[in-house]
Amino acid sequence: MVVRTLFSTDDVPDAERYGYWQHMHREALAAEYVFPNGRHDWFRGHCAVTQVGAMRAAVLTCAGGPAPGVGEGRRTPGFTDQLDGYELKLAIACEEFAVTQDGRRADLRPGDFTLTDLARPSSATVVGRHRKKVVSITMPRALLPLPPAQVARLTAVPLPGQDGAAALASTLLRRVTADAGAYRPAEAAHISNALLDLVAAALAGRIATPAAVPPEVERNALLHRIYAYLHQRLGDPALTPRQIAAAHNISLRQLHKLFESEDCTVAEWIRRRRLDRCRRDLTDPALSNRPVGAIAARWGVRDPGHFSRLFRAAYGVPPGEYRTLYTPRHAPPRA
Repeated sequence: MVVRTLFSTDDVPDAERYGYWQHMHREALAAEYVFPNGRHDWFRGHCAVTQVGAMRAAVLTCAGGPAPGVGEGRRTPGFTDQLDGYELKLAIACEEFAVTQDGRRADLRPGDFTLTDLARPSSATVVGRHRKKVVSITMPRALLPLPPAQVARLTAVPLPGQDGAAALASTLLRRVTADAGAYRPAEAAHISNALLDLVAAALAGRIATPAAVPPEVERNALLHRIYAYLHQRLGDPALTPRQIAAAHNISLRQLHKLFESEDCTVAEWIRRRRLDRCRRDLTDPALSNRPVGAIAARWGVRDPGHFSRLFRAAYGVPPGEYRTLYTPRHAPPRA
């Protein structure tokens, strides 16, 4: 998927850069950009947007000289009718960042995010010494599975990106804006759906009304959190269904119920991913001197005999023989 550059000052004469940026900011983003008074001939800016499923991921960077300064984007009543169907925006902080709307102000630190309704006046302010960066996701209002009254209570409310669903949503938001141009259409659709589920759960949790989230969205958000947990702890030999359920405050029965609609059980998922990580390590030249048993232990399988049996069942040969046969000059078979 190709990133569409909206505008850039790269080829604009020094004296005209700031004026050009203000004009394009109004035309393309339906907002007014304001930078501190003074010299602007050093000003540089670049804005790019990528379609990710039904969302748009935008990255805006600008630099305004050697002194600290404040850059502010303002959406006034004159701009709020230029929405192009994308009425909601999630702004993700890369540095100190403040968003105001509906009489509220969200002071954000890196990793935090907040929601704004683009149909109403708002402002966003970023403070930095040199280069300033703003990343955001915009979407049609109908995509967010929350009642309009709930959304109205959530504008300019800070979502700290350190805990629970908000932490996972923050991580995914930043990855999506950084890598948006690399996603294939099918991948982008899945990613946007996962992001919506996590954001909805994080927003509803912020106002302590999880019942506002449809059951399917709540289920999907929990499943996304569990998968992230599994990836992070795949090498832990104590990773078991019972331990996973306890870590997410659900019963073992609930955990197995969650995975009924997945491709495999949670135990089978762990087994497959561990074997795949071992397979990759066995054919990594940088790990050629590492014993097979050490590689298995790295991914949570401490019994060499058990590992050998599992590996042979999955790939047709013992792990040591696999390492000999499928070095980087050969293409290893798929499991």
